[in-house]
Amino acid sequence: MDFNAAEEEEFGFSRNYFLAKEMGSSGKKSARKLSDINELREASANIEPKHQNDVADLINSYKSLYPKWVFDL
Repeated sequence: MDFNAAEEEEFGFSRNYFLAKEMGSSGKKSARKLSDINELREASANIEPKHQNDVADLINSYKSLYPKWVFDL
């Protein structure tokens, strides 16, 4: 077997391998991913916000301390 024939055979094998992988599993994975995304959306819609007052206080303190940060930097 010469070098070109071996190279073509290897290329054909690798191309067929990846085509088979792509066609065989892409639909299953994408459907599973979409269902996972939908489940996450539903779960995130049911999350109750916690520590809203603490977050607001923290943001206000950042805003009030900004001039000091600028001066220090």
